[in-house]
Amino acid sequence: MIYFSLLAPSRLPDLFLNTKDLILHFVAYAVAAFLLTMGSRSPKGPWKPAVLSFGLGVGLEILQPILAVGRHFSYSDMLANTVGLIFGMLLALRLGKRIFNP
Repeated sequence: MIYFSLLAPSRLPDLFLNTKDLILHFVAYAVAAFLLTMGSRSPKGPWKPAVLSFGLGVGLEILQPILAVGRHFSYSDMLANTVGLIFGMLLALRLGKRIFNP
């Protein structure tokens, strides 16, 4: 996720160029939040992975115009990241209850 977020658009794989940008953001952050939430043993519950995922998304959006030619900061990307991470976190919590507490 970090690598592709900071790659110049001309170097992205065709799959990424042919898929709506907001869908890619949603899926990437949903998967990241899902995996981080499922793997978390934090007593604070899913909030630590959620804050980590959110911070990563904001940080990457800030770094894109600085480090990657042709990339820019986007509030809509950050919104898609946030919605994706909430979805991934909620899915992990739902599945985690079924897996670990049958």
